[in-house]
Order: sequence, then C-alpha cells, then structure tokens
Amino acid sequence: MHSSTGKILIIDDEAVIRNMLTAILEEDYLISCADNSFEGLEQARELSPDLILLDINMPIFDGYELCRLLREDPQTKQIPVIFLTALTSPEDESKGLEAGAADYISKPINPSIVIARVRNQVLVKQQRDYLEKLSTLDPLTGIANRRFFDQALDREWRRGQRDEKPLSLLIIDIDSFKTYNDNYGHVAGDECLQRVAELLSEVPHRGGDLLARVGGEEFAVILPDTPFEFLEFMAQKFSDAIRSAAMKHEHSPVDKFITISIGGSTWVPNKDSNAIEMYKKADEMLYQAKNNGRNQICLAGP
Repeated sequence: MHSSTGKILIIDDEAVIRNMLTAILEEDYLISCADNSFEGLEQARELSPDLILLDINMPIFDGYELCRLLREDPQTKQIPVIFLTALTSPEDESKGLEAGAADYISKPINPSIVIARVRNQVLVKQQRDYLEKLSTLDPLTGIANRRFFDQALDREWRRGQRDEKPLSLLIIDIDSFKTYNDNYGHVAGDECLQRVAELLSEVPHRGGDLLARVGGEEFAVILPDTPFEFLEFMAQKFSDAIRSAAMKHEHSPVDKFITISIGGSTWVPNKDSNAIEMYKKADEMLYQAKNNGRNQICLAGP
C-alpha cells in the first residue's frame, strides 16, 4: 500500500493553538481548521479528513459532545479523533475514550509527541481505508463489485427519493459469453472480461455514476439524477465502445466480434417502490433485449 498525504482537521477555539499545530504538521499533511464545534462538525462531513485534532473546552458545545456526534454520523464515524486538553486526570481520559476518542495530546503541546501520535493515527486510518476499498472491488476487473453496487444503489435510491430526482440504471451482458469461454478458454475469457470492464470504464461519465461487475459476464451502471431521455444516449455509448474495440468472437451467433445486450430503467424514487424493483425492471429489459436477438438495447421509462 502506498500512503497518500493525510488530511487533518484541527478544531480549537484558540488561534494560537491552531497556528502552532498547523506549523508542526503542514509539511506532511493537508491542514484545515475550525474555531468552534458547529463549524468543525460541518467541515468533518464535507472534507472527510483522516484525523481530527479536537479541543475539549470550546464554545457552543464541548469536545466530548462533538466527538459523540461524530461517532453517531455515518459520514464521520470512522474518522479517528485525538483530544487536545489540559485535563489529564484518569476520569477525564476515561470520559474521552467513552465519547469515542482514539488518543490524547496534552497541553502545553510537545511537537514531537504531536508528530508521533498524529502519524500513528493517520497510518492506521489509511490502512483501514485501503482494506475497505479492496473489499469493494471486483478482483478480476478492478471495478466495483456486487457488494458495493448494492450499497450504492440503495444509497442513490434514498437520495433520489429525498431530492425527487430521477435515477437510471443499465444492466449490460456480454452476448454468448459461455460460447466464448468454451472456444477460447477461461484464461481468454478472463482477459475478455477485463477488457470489457476497461472499455466501459472509459466511456465519459460523471463523478457520481458507478460501473460495477454484478455477475459472471454482467455489468451494471448507476446513473443518478439522469432522466429517461438521457438513458438511451448513455446505453448507446457503452454499446459503441464495445463494438469499436472489435474483439473477435468467431463462434458468436450474433456477430464475429464481441457484442453486448443492455437493459435499463429510469425511476423517480418514491416510498411506494424500492431499488430492488428498479433492478428487476432493468433486468427484465435485458432479458427482452436478449430475446430480441442480442446486441440490442431495451429500456423502460418511469
């Protein structure tokens, strides 16, 4: 694993402390600062830092309460917190650990202690993030796996329901892939899957879109905030990307090159339906595309 520059959020109402910590750490980390608990909570959600250095005694609400709020929020619960404090009694440490702190740095600040404890916590966080990322990737193709896809689809469904915006989904299947494996072998089949994933990944898309491998030769694309009118355009882009690569498939009943069938659906999420129904409708459209002779696109509107 190659560690990247860590991001640190300093939350302290004393400017002299913020400036001192920034001077100690800015050579090795990206530093952001907040001077009160409310602003600190907002920045933690927005920036997703690798570590938060948090003063205990602050206006609005203290560090103990802010730490509890960070632990309760799905967006911030994995961010380690080091308390900055002049309180060093066992009772104070116990209270901080119960609130969810990972460590303490005592005031007055000792630069060498700060550097060592920050480095340890950032390294642990980055290692945990790396392992978590590995668990969401398909090991063969390197794109998102089914587990991550299911989580993302549920998340985007809830977001679409909240924002009342359309959500679109495409399911992509390589035509006659069993025949490909039978004639070219499984090693070539794996290479074909890797190449298809690469080609699909190269289709221009927005940052919020997600491509995943959801089955043996099946891929899916989540397109948040995408109306039905744009769905066919995107489906055609994916189809053209595979067609233009001209990967040979001499035993295919469809074409002498690899082709794909695509099913898709667009929904405006609401409380009377769910993401599973949306997936089933897109899968139904894929089945129809294959029944129509493969190398087809079949879509269902909202």
